[in-house]
Amino acid sequence: MFGYNDLMEPFKNKINIDTARQISQNIKRHYPEFNDTLFHKNINSELTDLELKDRIRFLAKKLHLFLPTDFKISAKILKKAVGDHSTLSGFNVWPLTEYISNYGEDELDLSLEVLKEMTKVFTSEFAVRAFFIKNPNRTLKIFKHWAQDENEHVRRLVSEGSRPLLPWGQKISEFVNSPKLTIELLELLKNDESLYVRKSVANHLNDHSKNHPDLVVKTLQSWKKSDPKNKNIEWIIRHASRTLVKKAHPKALELHGVSSKKINVLSLKLKKNQIKINESLEISVTIQNKSKAKSLVILDVDLHLLKANNSHNIKCFKGKKVSLDAEEKILVILKVPLKKVTTRTYYSGVQYLSCKINGISTPKKSFKLDC
Repeated sequence: MFGYNDLMEPFKNKINIDTARQISQNIKRHYPEFNDTLFHKNINSELTDLELKDRIRFLAKKLHLFLPTDFKISAKILKKAVGDHSTLSGFNVWPLTEYISNYGEDELDLSLEVLKEMTKVFTSEFAVRAFFIKNPNRTLKIFKHWAQDENEHVRRLVSEGSRPLLPWGQKISEFVNSPKLTIELLELLKNDESLYVRKSVANHLNDHSKNHPDLVVKTLQSWKKSDPKNKNIEWIIRHASRTLVKKAHPKALELHGVSSKKINVLSLKLKKNQIKINESLEISVTIQNKSKAKSLVILDVDLHLLKANNSHNIKCFKGKKVSLDAEEKILVILKVPLKKVTTRTYYSGVQYLSCKINGISTPKKSFKLDC
């Protein structure tokens, strides 16, 4: 459990002289020739002005100066350094995974074997990306085999390391453009017994939802259909579709039991058709539940705001969630404040709005804004 001071401490400070000492102590046990005195020299001053990832890269490059020039030898030394009886853990392992990523691209099988062991101590999710970029087919083949590994950290690496848009990680453009390549991996992991792994599967699909929303929905629909009572799949659906739900994607909402087909929009009116900046736009929407069962309705507002070039830019304002009984009809009032903010410029003239009812847009209505 992190304390308050831990949370406030910058991550970069985790990589320091103690990191260098821990690394050299564990390497020296397996490679006595390692010159720890020179490796430590000036570390504090050299790291001071560097941010986290630059500190990682710096230590990886410095390791390269003191390890054998033959990568096959140095990789095996580093593998032993994180093995049994090692005192290396957490962020202190990151420079070693970076070393493998930087200098092992021509020794793919050995590099991935070493990273597989390292990920059991600290994630190799950033390091494996270089191998996907250089040799995606071979790396995917190895990852498919790892999906059956007994260690949950290795299985999570299969999903997390192949994420197309991993935070802090290098973008894998091939997987952004061809999402089915990694969805094949996720198929092997969707029923994993570990929540740790399933969370990664959900985050991976959420990455894909930003560029391939319909494919992600189709994948989740298929998983749900194949095992409708599986609570683990339901958990993945909720978390993998979070971005799509925020965007009110109709099919994603249906996965959550929210359907536009059951709702009629009887009327949509504006209290005023002309407002001034810093006033609120008041919208009255009358809706009716057509079904004979209770229904959840999510109402959002899309404003088509005038730009300097006379085109319009759509800004979604989150509205309300309401529950309707069978065949119930209600009036909902939505207020959208049009306040001056530093992140948006308003222009006087004709603007438009439409409401989204469970992800489906109503016809647009116009109003005038005076700035």
